[in-house]
Amino acid sequence: MLDKIKKAAGMCSTSLIMGAAFISVGASADEYEEVTVGFEEETHLLIPRGETESLTRTDLDAYSGEYSLLTENRSEAWNGPSIRIENKVDLSKEYLFSVWVKFADKALDDLQLSTQIGEGDNASYQIIDTQSASADEWINLEGTYRYDGNGDGFISVYVESVNNQTVPFYIDDFTMTSSELESDVSIETELQPIKDVYADHFLIGNAVSMAELEGRRLDLLTHHHNLVTAENAMKPEYAYGADREFDFKDQQRLVDRIQEEGLKLHGHVLVWHQQSPEWLHTQEGELLSRKEALQNMERHIEETILQYGDDVIAWEVVNEAMNDDPRDPEMWRAMLRRSEWYEAIGDDYLELAYMKAREVLDTNGWEDVQLYYNDYNDDNQNKATAIYNMVKEINDSYAEDNPGELLIDGIGMQGHYNIGTSVDNVRQSIERFRKLGVEIGITELDITAGGTGELSEEQEIDQALIYAGLFKLYKEHSDIISRVTFWGLNDATSWRSERSPLLFDRDLKAKKAYEAVIDPEGFLARYGKTGEVDKQTARAGYGTPDLSVTDDAVWTDAAELTVDRYQIAWKGASGIGRVLWDENNLYVRVEVTDDGIDVSGKESWEQDSVEVFVNTSLDDSASYQDGDGQYRVNAQGEESFGEMTDPSSIESRVHETDKGYTVQVAIPWQIIEPEPGQEIGFDLQINDANSGARESIAVWNDLTGQAYQNTSVFGVLELAQNGLSTTSSTNESDSWSPWMIGGTAGSLIVAGIGTLFVIKQKNQ
Repeated sequence: MLDKIKKAAGMCSTSLIMGAAFISVGASADEYEEVTVGFEEETHLLIPRGETESLTRTDLDAYSGEYSLLTENRSEAWNGPSIRIENKVDLSKEYLFSVWVKFADKALDDLQLSTQIGEGDNASYQIIDTQSASADEWINLEGTYRYDGNGDGFISVYVESVNNQTVPFYIDDFTMTSSELESDVSIETELQPIKDVYADHFLIGNAVSMAELEGRRLDLLTHHHNLVTAENAMKPEYAYGADREFDFKDQQRLVDRIQEEGLKLHGHVLVWHQQSPEWLHTQEGELLSRKEALQNMERHIEETILQYGDDVIAWEVVNEAMNDDPRDPEMWRAMLRRSEWYEAIGDDYLELAYMKAREVLDTNGWEDVQLYYNDYNDDNQNKATAIYNMVKEINDSYAEDNPGELLIDGIGMQGHYNIGTSVDNVRQSIERFRKLGVEIGITELDITAGGTGELSEEQEIDQALIYAGLFKLYKEHSDIISRVTFWGLNDATSWRSERSPLLFDRDLKAKKAYEAVIDPEGFLARYGKTGEVDKQTARAGYGTPDLSVTDDAVWTDAAELTVDRYQIAWKGASGIGRVLWDENNLYVRVEVTDDGIDVSGKESWEQDSVEVFVNTSLDDSASYQDGDGQYRVNAQGEESFGEMTDPSSIESRVHETDKGYTVQVAIPWQIIEPEPGQEIGFDLQINDANSGARESIAVWNDLTGQAYQNTSVFGVLELAQNGLSTTSSTNESDSWSPWMIGGTAGSLIVAGIGTLFVIKQKNQ
């Protein structure tokens, strides 16, 4: 997602692709079992990934010895020191990587150790480890990775930041050690191929880069799948060279390999507000005229379709155009994301994009190539309704001049789910789309569970139960479902790898999820229906902070509630919450990490903001009662409230920080007299907006997105005895340590003292 590209995954998933020049280490794998890079000597093998950054050997700080390597003058989050290792890698052997890191300036953000496999548009990027770092102490980034291909002779390992694009950092003592344990990484060819199980139902797909088209990964891919989607390479950003002219060489090489393996290809994507050249719609910060932007969009659509012809069986023409959770889904045009395409061309840019795509296909005799609309959060009923109305209106209009024909042939339901997903909500969306007479594609399916790259037995079963419920549903509607595409081959290479979302583990071995997909009815019969998802729990310390002080010391020892579990695939702003209480108020402080403030959205929830959810009764009712509330404060201090919340007097303060903003709020107790040991329902949410639309939602507990109308999805907060207390969780491994490929994500920031620019207070 990226200039705020939180997706390297797009929602559509994926890692942000970046090119850079590197040097070769220059030794064969047979010569080395271990690589160690320190900085006591003047020479080293690391070079910068970006054009502006500098690497300097320095004695200002070091983890060991007297010297370390300082990276500064960075302009992108992915800028950092890199080392080429392809000549030190034996394929299918596991390697342990370790490096010590520390920020050089006062900052708190995530740093991560990553690896790049391949160059150019076909490269893939995988995260080895991500941790919250600071300028106060050295931390160790450490993890393992197994290479199944040599990336056409290019493999590198590098350190990058997750969120802050410019903060300088030190590294020291990089090591790469081959595992002495030989693990079985052969493909389980005795497993029943998924594609065979569903041969009479729908195609089975997966996302690929060139790395999936060699070695054991290719074996796994072709054993179970008959369809692929290019994870990155066919996105608009990669269709052009530095001269802004079309350059499809890398993409065509990928397509040729796909053809050689006899796999069908689903095209992803023609028009998207992310991972697209800005100059297509904007010049020097100003939007192009409607005519110029439309010409650029139509030229891109035409040239891209002509490049691949009918080697592509379907195109996602427009991707993620609808706002998240639109509150007035009947008025779908007003609910569209205010992207640069929308602003430059108008709300008819979608219809014009499909018209152009259809024209090119019909002119060249490729009428069988289907045109899709693709989006995430497809289980949200407001969003599904808005998409339904959009497709219906566009298709009805087209049918007036083309009786019996569709302009939009299918709807792509991305399917980025979690173990809190309601299969019934997915069912409602499918049944709604069925009425349109279009086909449905499940285009980017994965289901997150656990955390830190590990699953407990219970979490693995819970994940599998969601897979089973979905595939049972898909089979029931297989007359209109054309394909089910998983977004990644195995957990280690998923863009959501920290939460193990796929059917195969890091060693390419089948998980319970595979069993669930192969026989959903049998799996549900054996393990029963999904249980209640564990809730986050924490304890609020007793204390009365002075909100007029930007950083009152009373907050220092308050328990930290990490707000970095994402309801949707975009991973944007995140934060650390702290909670205190006294006899009069519940006090909440949230320190938000956000790389750009946007409060331009028309609706309050479409602005950068913090939301606090409170359920004082903690009863069995799922609806808001007296004393419950949804309180929202945006990044400039404007207060707003949920539709079912009495906008009673609260006190709020907002101040800027170097890395975002901090919100403090005092919420009066309305119907209870609080006492130590009492439990209340509680949750925190951070909304992250871009171009006037919300594109990311980070929460402490609720992954369903229903907190605005359902108090049963809140976590649990205990009011501690006098004094402060540490946080706890009934499901600690379920908290996220998110990836990011350039853009905003991650864990938290301790807010520095910034300029107080908003002071809002109401009489209590």
